[in-house]
Amino acid sequence: MKKIMLTLLFVVIFCSSAFAENPGVVMLSTKTCPACRQMMRVLAKIDDKYGKKLDVGLIYLEDEPEIAEEFNVSYVPVLVFLDDKGDVFAQEVGYKSEKEVMKIFERAGVKF
Repeated sequence: MKKIMLTLLFVVIFCSSAFAENPGVVMLSTKTCPACRQMMRVLAKIDDKYGKKLDVGLIYLEDEPEIAEEFNVSYVPVLVFLDDKGDVFAQEVGYKSEKEVMKIFERAGVKF
């Protein structure tokens, strides 16, 4: 269920038609979270560097509370990593640097 719900929201809200071919990361956030704002800057850099090979998305949990429940979110930011088929392969809580985010993809065998 997680894959379908998140992938559907990701495709409808954020993705280009190329999503089905690209891995991605979606940040689950709140609108008032300071760490989430910092994480947005990191994700923007990643999007600038890898935007044609990697999809980046954002879901505000105030707007989509069922997502928080589905992913058992207690703290934000939460980064949900998707492979090129839309399957969730990792879920991380808290701020991550650009290097840390890219290492999560590398550990899953995703190459850019």
